[in-house]
Amino acid sequence: MSKFKIITFLFIIILISCRLVYSQSIKETFELGKKAFYSDDFENANKLLAEILNRNSDSYEICLYKGLIYNIYFDYDKAITEFTSAIEIDGSKSDPYFNRALVYDKQEKYNYAVEDYTMAIKKNKKFLDAYNNRATDYERLKHYDKAINDYSNIVKLNPSDDIAYYNRGLLYVQLNRKEEAVEDFEEAIRIDSIWEKELRGKIDELNK
Repeated sequence: MSKFKIITFLFIIILISCRLVYSQSIKETFELGKKAFYSDDFENANKLLAEILNRNSDSYEICLYKGLIYNIYFDYDKAITEFTSAIEIDGSKSDPYFNRALVYDKQEKYNYAVEDYTMAIKKNKKFLDAYNNRATDYERLKHYDKAINDYSNIVKLNPSDDIAYYNRGLLYVQLNRKEEAVEDFEEAIRIDSIWEKELRGKIDELNK
């Protein structure tokens, strides 16, 4: 290998290493700032998070974390702008779609949220939180069959998710699909006996 190729190779390795350290630093700074914020240490939180907000939004990581910070500060329009920028820079990742959907939920823009949860799921087929949140929004929009389908996807991916069985069971009750509701409630109890007290009466009523 020529001296020029060796130098070029080393330069690329250094660039990659610097980028990884830079991204890790952003994440660590954000986590420390978030912890301070939720601990009511606002002075320290503002100092830490301002370090990220003052950087130029020219990278996926910066845009993503700026969006997360604006969301913490309840500045939802700016959060959406930053998440959108992150998507424009790298549309292959699920996180900015998911987090923008969370903001849309807070704004009660459920149709927009559903679209973003759907995109997040396309990028990550096993994104359980995206399925769960989309199911909740489908319920709000009265698209019950779609909500049931999402809960079904959750239990396929995680058969021990008792909450998904519970939520799907409630939807079956609304749709008067009693046998399926009983099956889901029984499964929720089997997974975690904490449901016994709440659901046993419902099961008995449905079996009458």
